[in-house]
Amino acid sequence: MKSLIESFIQNRLFMYLGMVFIFLSGVVSLIGLRRDAFPNVDLKQMVISTKFPGASPADVELRVTYPIEEKLKEIDGIDEIRSFSRNSVSDIDVRVSLEEKDPEKVLNEIRRAVDNAMAELPAQVTEKPKMTERKSGSFPILEFSIFGGKDEIELHTTAEFVERELEKIQGVARVDVFGKRDREWHILVNANKLKQYSLDLNDIINTIRNRNINLPAGSVDSETAFDLRIDGEFKNPSEVGKIPTRTNEIFSTVKLEDIARVEDTFEYPRFLAIANGKQGLILSVIKKERSDAIEVADNVHKRLNELSKTYPSGMKTFVLNDEAKRTKNRLNVVSSNALIGFTIVFGILFLFLDFRTATLTSLSLPFSMLMTFSVLPFFDVSFNMISMMGLIISLGMLVDNSIVISENIYTYLAEKNDSVTASLRGTVEMIVPIFGSYLTTVTAFLPMLFMTGIMGKFIWEIPLVVIVALTASLIESFLFLPARIAAFAKTPNQMKIKSKFRLKMDSIFHSIETNFSKLVSFNIRHKKSSFAVILLLVFGSCGALSQMDFVLFPKEDIEIIMIKAEFPPTSRIFQTREKMKYMESIVQKIPKEELVSYSTKIGVQQTDPDDPLSRFGENLGVILIYLTPEVKRERKATEILRSIEPDLKKTPGLNEIFLEEFGNAPPIGAPITISIQGKDYETLKNISNELQSFLKSIPGVFSVRDDYRYGRKQMYIQLDEGLESFTGVSTLSAANGLRAAYDGERAGTVRKGRTKIYLRVLYDRDFRKNPNEIKTIPLRNKAGNITNLAKISKMDLIESPELLAHKDFERAITVNGDVKLDEITAHDANQRVATEFKPLIEKQYPGIMITFGGEEKDTQRSMASLAKAGIIAIFGIFGILALTIKSFWKPVLILSTIPLGIIGIVIGFPLSGKSISFLAMIGIIGLAGVLVNASIVLVDCIDSIRKDSKASMDDILIEASQRRFRPILLTTLTTVAGLLPTAYSLGGSDPVLIPMTLALGWGLGFGTLGSLLYVPVTLSVFNDLTTRFKEKRSKKK
Repeated sequence: MKSLIESFIQNRLFMYLGMVFIFLSGVVSLIGLRRDAFPNVDLKQMVISTKFPGASPADVELRVTYPIEEKLKEIDGIDEIRSFSRNSVSDIDVRVSLEEKDPEKVLNEIRRAVDNAMAELPAQVTEKPKMTERKSGSFPILEFSIFGGKDEIELHTTAEFVERELEKIQGVARVDVFGKRDREWHILVNANKLKQYSLDLNDIINTIRNRNINLPAGSVDSETAFDLRIDGEFKNPSEVGKIPTRTNEIFSTVKLEDIARVEDTFEYPRFLAIANGKQGLILSVIKKERSDAIEVADNVHKRLNELSKTYPSGMKTFVLNDEAKRTKNRLNVVSSNALIGFTIVFGILFLFLDFRTATLTSLSLPFSMLMTFSVLPFFDVSFNMISMMGLIISLGMLVDNSIVISENIYTYLAEKNDSVTASLRGTVEMIVPIFGSYLTTVTAFLPMLFMTGIMGKFIWEIPLVVIVALTASLIESFLFLPARIAAFAKTPNQMKIKSKFRLKMDSIFHSIETNFSKLVSFNIRHKKSSFAVILLLVFGSCGALSQMDFVLFPKEDIEIIMIKAEFPPTSRIFQTREKMKYMESIVQKIPKEELVSYSTKIGVQQTDPDDPLSRFGENLGVILIYLTPEVKRERKATEILRSIEPDLKKTPGLNEIFLEEFGNAPPIGAPITISIQGKDYETLKNISNELQSFLKSIPGVFSVRDDYRYGRKQMYIQLDEGLESFTGVSTLSAANGLRAAYDGERAGTVRKGRTKIYLRVLYDRDFRKNPNEIKTIPLRNKAGNITNLAKISKMDLIESPELLAHKDFERAITVNGDVKLDEITAHDANQRVATEFKPLIEKQYPGIMITFGGEEKDTQRSMASLAKAGIIAIFGIFGILALTIKSFWKPVLILSTIPLGIIGIVIGFPLSGKSISFLAMIGIIGLAGVLVNASIVLVDCIDSIRKDSKASMDDILIEASQRRFRPILLTTLTTVAGLLPTAYSLGGSDPVLIPMTLALGWGLGFGTLGSLLYVPVTLSVFNDLTTRFKEKRSKKK
């Protein structure tokens, strides 16, 4: 190491070329870094969606969900599996354990299991189950609406064109269009005329299929060869009515137009999209996982502006939600705070050091950061809030090594050594202590790289960036800093000349050192009392910390509010739309300085298109309210939500309403997510009702609901087996005839340009509106004769659940809820259920299992993993100290200073009005590695003085405290200064990162000051005890 340092000092070309290389590579890497709000977290989550047309939830559960689950049971490595059986659809959400060493192998086994289950699924399941892997990196970066125009055909045509054009942009994965409907020609059959001509719907369907053909028919092999093609495809709706359906008894042809009419329309809407009160279509642009969110969004905006100029008259586009803009604002806030911290650190250096020394030393900061940026792309780290947090933590520490080395070099320069000799000796002398300090800090952060669970995956970039940045700082301070000082340092004569400002500052710092030395002296004289007070403060602070509120992620700076509304199951989609207009009128009253936009979706309740917890139904609606940034409005999102909640609950015909806030957090679950598992849904529902009542009795808990609800009533039609055999009408043909009558049957397609148009055959509206007509539906038997459905079946109208859920292969009902953080935390609410409710229920209902998910599950896993990382860090630091100091009890003494930082935390957080969060706990563990450095320097100085001094132990302690006060104070101030702007939002607020910087800032400030007082007092106390023990032993001898 010495020869390498010497080569840089002797050959300055190494230094110049190295700095140029670092500058260029750092700038290039910084420009090329991908920008995201948060790191991409591979959730290892697969959603298996299977369509079973016309089936009830019970049929879907029995015939689709169970067979697939049976195959999935055989797979190892699955953390959790949840299934949802709805009308016509089975959704199975499979989550692979994040601790699994080969998750891709597990995902492939899941795919094979689903393929194997296909053979056991009913014949009506004609499509292969859709398997979607969910990833946090693929999210909507932009949502906008298209509305207006001449008619719906024009609207859909334009939207399809925009969709295709935007998907051509590099970085765009896909564009989802909400509210889109397939274009259809409806063949609306008159039931009476159908009976008159002894026909059924299958006759009409087959007639259309046999006529609507466009197929190649070979080729003619002659001198003028040409191909043959049968072209019977319909060109317009009127052609459909002209085709013959049959010839009657008097040989008169019955055309389709004689018994039906054809309409050019769209399929019946399952969803409606409304933006700011205007019905249209909502388009969501989904970025690719590894693309730059801001760059992609900018390109989309540019292309969208170009496309809008080509829209038909009256058609407009309105941007609802620009997530990329929000990401850009967040990164700007973090960058601004980092820049302010950067400036403050420079300012402190220039206060403590002379101009030239401060300049040479401060260059370590930008070059260490540039070196860090050069390395980050190799670890696939993007420019996001979490990676920037790692840089902010490192910011003040990046100059710590340089400060210590430069001061040591200038000590040798003051002794009239030449600059080369002084730089070499001053640097080499500090290799062991600085490297030891580096190792202790790295050891504190290193275990965090291997934390498990979703939170471990979310925060791993923080320890990585800190370790890379500190390594860069180590290289810079050992190689480049000594070479710079050797080249540009002042001569001994120049060092004697000081400005008035420098003399004034030196005088101030000398006064502070003297007064601090007096404080240390006072504490040593009253060592017993001082030692007792410090211990009392430590134990009291640790007790206070355990009683502070804990929130996994703070819900602050909310910009999106979701209103979920549910109306009676009988509400049709357009009726729901009319009722939702009342809610929209209330949303519109939110002041313009608070409201950006809002969107309404009818027929669904979901957070994203791939959300397995989505609910579907014509009686459901959701409003997403997009607010201005919190700094630009007087009221917080919670206040706005509570102000409109009473009026929203007055909505006519409303069954239930739930209001939610979307915070800046990783994909964790709801604050309260409690699953009740068993075999009988009736029992589960009773327990769910009891649990909901219990939760509602807890102050601060609101929006309590479960996922078991009754949907529309269902008419169960069962064919009489005897009559079925006698008439020759099978259950399958009856089911197909019934579905075609009401839902319609697609009898083919035609194309107009790029647009595919489906031909749907069904009865006319008058027939479908009359429930009595069900009995009269004509069905053709095997003999070719027509009979009515009522003659061969019995019918019962009964209630049916909307959804049947399973958790880990057991039937389950899940209860969700939210909390008001000013009254209770999610953890406290869940703990009350665990201690007061769960034991009683499990005793009363044997076989019932109650499990906690969502935020509580993530909290327990995260804290267990964090505790493990903390224990490993402490033992690692102890090992490094023991090997470096070659002592056992001194490392114990140094480690015992860590709890001193807790004093600052229990003071700083209440003063700042913040709760302890997961990232705050990360800061506390990181604090351990940084805080011990001051004690290491102080203990090392004490040992050095003791070797050469015959003074008393107390005098040595006072002298060492005074000697090391200035460098320790300087390194502490620079580290805290780097954190201060983020902790107190000097460059803008970021609630996710504030707790971590508060923990580090307050903990380091109080901990370092406490260490400078605690270490001398403790050593003095133990020295007295050792002396007395030796005296007693000598007297006995």
